[in-house]
Amino acid sequence: MGLGNPGPRYELSRHNIGYHVTDLIMQKPPMRLRRRLFASYFYLRLFNFTDRKSIVLIRSAGYMNNSGDILPSVMRRYRFTPEDFIVIVDNIDLPPGVCRLKKGGGDAGHNGLKSLISRMGSSDFYRLYIGVGRPAAGVSVVDHVLGNPEADDSRKILQACVRAADAIKSLADKPVSRVMEELNRREYS
Repeated sequence: MGLGNPGPRYELSRHNIGYHVTDLIMQKPPMRLRRRLFASYFYLRLFNFTDRKSIVLIRSAGYMNNSGDILPSVMRRYRFTPEDFIVIVDNIDLPPGVCRLKKGGGDAGHNGLKSLISRMGSSDFYRLYIGVGRPAAGVSVVDHVLGNPEADDSRKILQACVRAADAIKSLADKPVSRVMEELNRREYS
């Protein structure tokens, strides 16, 4: 599940990391998200045709702070449990370009995660964090995450998004524990 905010105003912002990663996953071969009539989310089901294992990409049609609102519908439709989710999200506590995949934890003040935990009733889902760095002195966290990164940080964040997209695609063939180990042991700059 890629977290972000809809609309051109937020398109390149640090907060739209989840949207960036889902876009990268859909580039090769070209794919696009679908939306069921009256649904409040977009989805795309990817299959590994060898054993019919599937990955479902999901993006809310609403804003980050209300990301959890789609969960009852998504969990019912796909019969997901909290452990089935990997949420792709920005993290200000990681330097730009660093990826970390972990299971469980709190919301760390992230309103998208807070909404998901509240609606899911559990924090036992995976989080694929992509570092966006901390704000500069005098810049609020909100302005930082809703702002666009500078050129050097943008390059690092894009590289992290590519690694994250590759990691998500590799879940069709590898267990999440192995993907986590491979992604977390590498440092990039």
